[in-house]
Amino acid sequence: MYRFFIHRPVTTIMFMMSFVLLGLYIYNRIPVDRLPNVDFPVVSVSTTYPGANPDVVDTNVTRYIEDEVSTISGIDAIVSQSYAGLSSVNIIFNLDKNIDIAAQEVRDAVQRAYRRMPSGIDPPVVRKVNTGSFPILAIHLHSNSVDYQTLAYYADKVVKREFQKINGVGDVGIGGFRDNVLWVRLYPGRLYSYGITPVDVLNAVVKNHLETPAGAIYGKDKDYIIRLYGKVKDPKELENTYIKGNIKLRDVGYVEFTEDEKRGVARFKGEQSIALIIYKQSGFNTVKVADAVKQKMEELNQKLPPGMHMDITFDASVFPKESAKAAIEEIAIGSFLTGLVVFLFLGSLRLTLIPVIAIPITLFSAIIFLYYTGNSLNTFTLLALAVAVGIVIDDAIVVIESIYRRREEGIPPIQAAEVGTRVVVFALLASTASLVIVFLPIIFLKGVVGSFFGSFALTLAVAIGVSYIVAISFTPMAGARMITQTKENIFMRIYSKFEAFFDRLLRWSLDHKLVVISFSLLTVLLGFMFVKLSKKEFFPTTDEGAFIVRFETPIGTSFDFTDQKAKEVEAILLKNPYIDRFGIAIGQGVAGRPDVNGGQAFIFLKDRSERPHQKIIMNQLRQELSKIKDIRVSVEAFPIVMSAGRQTDITYAIRGPSLEELQKISQKMVSEFRNRPGFKDVDTDLRLNEPQIKISVDRAKLGDLGISVEDVGTTLNILFGKYKFGTYEVGGESYDAYIKADPQFLENWQNLNKVFLRTKDGGLIPLTQVVNLQIAPGYHVINRYDRQYSFTFYANLSGKSLGDATAEVESWLRNNLPPGYTFQAVGQTKEFARAFRGLAFAMLVALISIYMVLASLFESYRHPFTVLLTVPLSLSGAFGLLYLTDTSLSVPSYFGIILLIGIVVRDAVLFIERIIQLREEGYETRDAILQARRERLRPILMTTMTIVFALLPVSLGLTAGSELRQPLAISVIGGIASALPLSLLVLPIVYELFDSIRIKRR
Repeated sequence: MYRFFIHRPVTTIMFMMSFVLLGLYIYNRIPVDRLPNVDFPVVSVSTTYPGANPDVVDTNVTRYIEDEVSTISGIDAIVSQSYAGLSSVNIIFNLDKNIDIAAQEVRDAVQRAYRRMPSGIDPPVVRKVNTGSFPILAIHLHSNSVDYQTLAYYADKVVKREFQKINGVGDVGIGGFRDNVLWVRLYPGRLYSYGITPVDVLNAVVKNHLETPAGAIYGKDKDYIIRLYGKVKDPKELENTYIKGNIKLRDVGYVEFTEDEKRGVARFKGEQSIALIIYKQSGFNTVKVADAVKQKMEELNQKLPPGMHMDITFDASVFPKESAKAAIEEIAIGSFLTGLVVFLFLGSLRLTLIPVIAIPITLFSAIIFLYYTGNSLNTFTLLALAVAVGIVIDDAIVVIESIYRRREEGIPPIQAAEVGTRVVVFALLASTASLVIVFLPIIFLKGVVGSFFGSFALTLAVAIGVSYIVAISFTPMAGARMITQTKENIFMRIYSKFEAFFDRLLRWSLDHKLVVISFSLLTVLLGFMFVKLSKKEFFPTTDEGAFIVRFETPIGTSFDFTDQKAKEVEAILLKNPYIDRFGIAIGQGVAGRPDVNGGQAFIFLKDRSERPHQKIIMNQLRQELSKIKDIRVSVEAFPIVMSAGRQTDITYAIRGPSLEELQKISQKMVSEFRNRPGFKDVDTDLRLNEPQIKISVDRAKLGDLGISVEDVGTTLNILFGKYKFGTYEVGGESYDAYIKADPQFLENWQNLNKVFLRTKDGGLIPLTQVVNLQIAPGYHVINRYDRQYSFTFYANLSGKSLGDATAEVESWLRNNLPPGYTFQAVGQTKEFARAFRGLAFAMLVALISIYMVLASLFESYRHPFTVLLTVPLSLSGAFGLLYLTDTSLSVPSYFGIILLIGIVVRDAVLFIERIIQLREEGYETRDAILQARRERLRPILMTTMTIVFALLPVSLGLTAGSELRQPLAISVIGGIASALPLSLLVLPIVYELFDSIRIKRR
C-alpha cells in the first residue's frame, strides 16, 4: 500500500488535502459545549390530593405509585416526597434506558395505581425530566423606578414570549414573578354582623360570574347560538353582586384586580427584578442557543421603557467558549513545541515539516468524525485533541527516522522510502493497535464516565488511526523527495554523546541484571506507596467564574422573615470585590421548592485575571455567610454531572422504617460532621417539625347542628386558603380569580375564633364550638428512597479529598446506624464510586486486550508478556508527580494512566519488534539488542518527548477549564519520566533472560 503512495505524489497530496479542507469547513460549524450531551432518564409523577396532610398523601398516593412503577425494568432509584396535598415521585432510570419508553411504562403503571387510590385525588401528571437541560442563562429584568405590575407585564407577556420563539429554547422559567389576579377579599367580622358565611359569598360570586351556552334558535333562514356573557368586565361590577337580600359583596368585602400574593421575589444587585431562566432543548448546542438569546436580549433592551433593563447573572456559554479557546491555544503551543523537538533531533526544517503536517490532518479528521457522529467540541473532546497532538506525530516520526537512516546508508531516495517504511510498518501497526485497543473498554463503560469519556476515547482512537494512514501514505512519499543530508546542530552533537553513554549503560545493565531489576522493583513499590498517599476525587473543581448560593430559614418562618435574611445575604455579596454581578430569587417556586423559607443566588465573578481561584472566593463567602443567624447556607459549584435534585460533593441516602429514628440519626450526623474539618455546608433534607394548627372535629356536635366536615373544610379554605372560583379576562389575556379573607385577618391564628358556620336551622355558630384547635409540630415533607423512609445527607468539601470524605462518612454510618437502617451513596458520590470501579475494570481489560492483540501480531505468548512488564515502571512517576503537585487521583488523571499504558507499550513494541526482526536475520541475542538500540533509540525518544512537550502547556494549568485537563497531562508526563529510562534498560534484560531460557530448553 505504501508503495502506491510513494509513486503517486499528487494523488497522495490531494488525498491529504481532502481531510484538511473538509475539516476547515466543519470546524466553523461544529458546536461548542461544556460537556457531551448526556440526558439522564428521569420520569416524574406529580399528584395533587387537596386537603390531605403529608402522611395521608404518603399512604394513599405515594406508596401506590411506588408499588406499581417498581415493576418496571431498568430503574436505578425511586425517590419520592409527600407534602401537604402533593405527592412527587421521581423514577431515575439507567442511562441506557430509552426515556420515551420509560415514560410510557410509567404512565401505564400510574394508571393502575390511580385506580387503587381513594376518591378526591386529582389524576397524576407524568412527565419526562430533562436533567441534561441545565439552565443556560439567568437573565434579570430589573428596575428601581418602574412599578412591579409593569415590570411583571413586560417579563411575562413580552420578554418571555420573545425568548420562547428562539430556535433551541426549550423552556423559559420565571422567578420572582407574581401575575395579576382578580381578588375577592372578605372581612369575616362583617360577615357575622350581616349573618353571612364565606360559603354564601362563594355561591353568589360563582353564580354571578360565568359564561355559558344557553341553547340555540333554529330559524327558517338562519340558526343562532345563544351564549350568555355573564362575566364581569370590571371589579366594581362584582362588588355590586347581591349575596343575601339587600346585602351586596361590597358590604362584606371588596374586589380588586391586582398582583398575586407576595410569596416569592427576585432582585438584581438589590433592585427589584424578575428572573427569566432559559433552558435549551435537548440536542441543541448551548453556545449557539445562548448567543441567540443574548442577541435578542440586546434588541429588547433597546425597546424597553426607560428605567427598565435586562442583565445576565448566569451564562453557561461563557465557560465552554473560554475553555475551548484555551484548549485550542494549548494545542497550538503543543504543536509548536512538538515541531521544535523534531527539528532538534533531525536538524532540518524540511524534515520537520513532514511529520508535523500529520498534526492538522489528524486533528481535522477527528473533528470531521465528531461532527458527523453528533458530538461537540467540549471539555473531553478538546482534551482528546490536545493529547492527540503528541501522539499522532509519532508514527510519522518513526517512518521519517527510518527513511533518514537508510539515506545515511547511501540508499537512493525512492528505495530508501520503500525500505525504511517496510522495516517499521509492522511495528507501527502493532503500536497503533495497542494504543487504540486501550480505549475500547472505555467506550463500553456504563454510567456518567462512559458517556462523558466515550467521546474522548473515540476521538483519540480516530486520530491515532488516521495518523497511521498518514504515516504509511504521505510520510514515505514526502520523505522520498525531501530527505537530504543535514549538518549536525549542537543538539545533535549532544545527542550523539548521549547515545554513546546510553550504549555503555545498556551494556553494563545487561551484565548487571539483578541490580537493574531490583532497582526497578523498588520504583514499582514506591509507586504503590504514592497510590495510597494520593487524594481521590471524582472531578477537580473547575473555575467557571460562576457558582450558586443556596439558603434556607427554619421551617415555618414567614416570607417577610426569609426576605429579610435574603437581604443580609445580598449585603455580603455586594461587598465582595470579586463578584461582578448576581441575581437572587426567594420563596415559592425557586428551584422547585413548594414553600417560602428559602432561595438561591446565581453568582457571576469578575475575569480570572482580577481575582483568585473560585474555590478561595467560595470559602470566603462560606465564612461570612455563616455569621448570619437563623439561616442555613450552602455555597456550591456547578456540578460536572447534572442530574435530578440538589448536587453536592457528598450525598448519601439513609433509609429505615421509622421517621422519628431517622430524625435522631439526622441530627446526630449533622452535629458530627459540622464539627469535622473539611466538611462544609452540612445539611439534610429531613423537615419534620413544621408548626401546624391541627383541627379535629366533634362529629356529635356537627351531626346535631347539621354541619358536614366538608362545610368546615370549605369555609376554612375560602378564608385561609386560596380558593379559585373562575377566571377574569382583560383584553386578550385571562387571569385567575380567587376568594380569600382580607390580609390583615390572616396575620393572627387566633382569628380562627372569628370564623362562623351555618347550622341546619339557618343560624351561625363559632367554628371553635364544633372543632378542637391544637398548635403542634407536624410533618412538612416525608421523604422516601427506594420505597423506604429516608433522608439525604449533603456536604461540600474544602481541603479534603472526596475519597477520604466518603471513607469517613461510611465509617460513621456503619458504626452508628441501628439494625434495620441502611445507607447508599447517591448523586456524584455514587458516580465517583461507580467510576473508579469501572476504570479499574477498564484498565484490566485494556491490559488483557493489549496482550491478546500483540500475541496475535507477534504470533507469540512470550513477547507480549515481555512488553507488558514495562507498564508497572510508570507507577512511581505517574503517582509520584500527582502527589508532589498536590493533584488528586480523579477521573481525568485515571484516564491519563490508561493512556500511559498505551504509550509505554507502544515504545516497548518499537524496541522489541526490531530485536525480533534482527534475531530472525541471524543476529545473536545481545548483538540484536544493541543494534536495535542504535536504530530505535532516537525514534523512541523523539516520539516520547513529543508527547511530553505537547502536554506541557496543558500540565501548567494556566487557562480556563485547565483543571479538568491538567491531571491527565501530569499523570502522563510523570509516568513517562519513570517508565522511559527504566523500560529502555529492563526490556532488553527481560528479553535476553527469556531468550536464554528458550535456548536452554532447546
